[in-house]
Amino acid sequence: MRRKNKMYLFVYGTLKQGFHNHHLLADAEFICNAASKQNYPMVNTEEYFPYLIDNEGHGYNVKGEVYRIDEAILEMLDILEGYPQHYTRREIEVVSLGIDLLAITYFLNEKIEYKDLELLESFE
Repeated sequence: MRRKNKMYLFVYGTLKQGFHNHHLLADAEFICNAASKQNYPMVNTEEYFPYLIDNEGHGYNVKGEVYRIDEAILEMLDILEGYPQHYTRREIEVVSLGIDLLAITYFLNEKIEYKDLELLESFE
């Protein structure tokens, strides 16, 4: 959702509070904990980097956090996430306390076979 150069961002991995990339959101406003309205597969093929796969209807309602960010923060996160080569991004619906929001999130670009991998609901 964009308003006056502001938008919502849904994070599910290392950008969440308590993880090593969270400092990049120091200038962002924490809005709420939330979950994706639709199910998505999330896997952790590397120890510290969960991947969200853009295959709506599979997996879980992924739990994460929502922040209000501006374009400067988005540009910095695009560099971190290797957008658009490594990750792509798009808006998805997230839900918190019965309220729906549209928020940008990052999906892995690489096509990986995840059917034999453990799917995660949350990255802890």
